[in-house]
Parts: sequence; C-alpha cells; structure tokens
Amino acid sequence: MKDLITLIVPLLDRHNYTRRVLLNLSEQLCECKIIVADGSSHPFSFYFDSLNIDYFYNGYDAKISNYMNKMHNAMQRVETPLCMVFDNDDLLNIAGVHNGISFMSKNKDYSTYQNDVRPLYIEEEGIKIDKEPLYNESSIEQEEPLERLRDVVGSFNSFNYAIFRTPICQSYFEILNCLENDDFQLFQKCWAYVSSIFGKCKRLQDSSYYYFIPGASVLQGTGKVHKFSSWTNTKYWNNSCPMIVSIVGNLYERLYNKDIRRDFLEAFMREVESKNGIDKCEKRYIDHTESRSHEYDSKINDVLSKYSFDCEDFEDIGKVQATHEDFITWLNT
Repeated sequence: MKDLITLIVPLLDRHNYTRRVLLNLSEQLCECKIIVADGSSHPFSFYFDSLNIDYFYNGYDAKISNYMNKMHNAMQRVETPLCMVFDNDDLLNIAGVHNGISFMSKNKDYSTYQNDVRPLYIEEEGIKIDKEPLYNESSIEQEEPLERLRDVVGSFNSFNYAIFRTPICQSYFEILNCLENDDFQLFQKCWAYVSSIFGKCKRLQDSSYYYFIPGASVLQGTGKVHKFSSWTNTKYWNNSCPMIVSIVGNLYERLYNKDIRRDFLEAFMREVESKNGIDKCEKRYIDHTESRSHEYDSKINDVLSKYSFDCEDFEDIGKVQATHEDFITWLNT
C-alpha cells in the first residue's frame, strides 16, 4: 500500500489540527508517504518518526494562486500511481483508503474513487458521526465521457477528497499554476469536470475513508472564497469562464480527438444562469467566450504534452473491513 498511494495535506496554519491528524495516522500505523505542503504564515514544526513525511514550506498562501503553486509543487513530488488530498482539520480511515486502492487497481476505466464523506463530531461524551453523508450524488458511470461531463456540470459535488490517478492531479495543478489561477470556484468546479473526462467516478455509500469535522473553514472570511451562486458578479468571471472552457476543451480533444468546446460551454452556461439567477446569455456572448477561450490554448497544451495518461498497472491488495462503526469504535477507545 505504501508504494501505491501518496497522501497530500496542504497547510494554512491551524497547526494544532495538523498534529491531531498526523498523530491519528501514526496510531493507525500508516505506511504511506505523506506530503505536508505548508503555506502557513509560520512554518509547521513536527516530530513523527513513525510516519514517512515529506515536508516543504512553500511560502505564505496570500492568494489562491499561491495555493495553486503549492499544490503544483506537492504533486510533482508524488511518485505513486494514486494520490489523494486531505485537510488538516479532518480525519482519515486508512482501512478505507486501502479499499479505494483495491477498487482502482481492478477498474482502469475509473479516474477517481470516493466513499461517502461523513461529518464527524468530537464531543465530551465521545466521537459521533452524522447519519447522512456530506455528498450524496450517485457515481458518474456513463460510458461516454461527454455524458459524464454533462452529468457533473449539472450535479456537482466536491471531488476534494477523492482518490485520484496521479497524472490527473499533476497535470491539473500544473495547468492552474501555469495560468496563475486565483479563482477558487474555477479550481473547485474544473477539478470535477476534468475528473469526469478522464474516466468514471465511483462514489460508494456504504463505508468511508474520509471524515469531515465541521467548523469554520480557514478560508471563510478571508475574501479568497466566493459562492458559485455569485460567481458572475466577481472580478474573476470574465477570465475564468473562457479559461475553464479552454481547459475542458483542450483536455477532451487531447484524450478523444473531438472538439466539444461549444457543447460544454452551452451546458456550463445553462448551469451558471440557473444558479446565478441571470437571464439566458445571448449567442454573441457565447461566441465571444468561445473565441476568447483560445487565448489559453497554447499554455494548456504545453502542459498536457508533458504527460502520458495511460493507466498504470498495479497490484490488487484486496479489500479489508472498513465500516463507520469500526472506525468510530476505534476512535472512542
């Protein structure tokens, strides 16, 4: 397992939480390489000799673009066929991660694997989990990549906590770093779109490897994050819209030799119109956006040309028991 997946934790302060999650992984005898990508105002200091930690300080994440650069640098350090990102204020169940590796080894047509991310509450009387998953959309399993893309555009759920095939994340964050992306919504939405283009996306609803601990996000109130429902009113929209069209269009054409730029743009704009409460865009706006999207093609294609997206073979390590009840019982002992 240790040679099959790398865990990446990006930091932005809250070092007490980082120590908690690393201690928890140490108690689970985690053997995976853990990349600690630090963008805090003050570097994280630690000592966990039982964990295989690759730490680097990337400078302070003053902007989302600094985060993109940090994640690009982190992903370039990954040498395993799979990787996943986790937040420092949450907890992982390594047994569940084990099962994700097993699934991905047997299903080459899947780009990502997610269990149902469950909210977890640490209370005085003990640790409890929510009965309902944080995300409840079905798996995206259409055979045609364009149908998968349309699905994820219309029923977006976060892909932050998925187990990914490594070249997906390496190429994606290199593109966002190259474009100096400073838009949180572009990063979130496009990550899901890209995942559906690369392959099917499995979401199981019976067990979990990721437990989300509710609380104030480190980004909330900083002005770095805005909602999808207000995206068109932000300073980012005019560039982000053609940029996301270029990313999706060029990746799809690279993988399937088909131009779906206009098809995607029209589906994307229908979702934006619906969620932002704006009138239907005129054809000339769509034409202008499609034309502008080509401004980013050269940089994106330069990045894509560096990568081979052939699915890497690796061993099936078999499934283990990884239920919610087992993990919560272990946490409470």
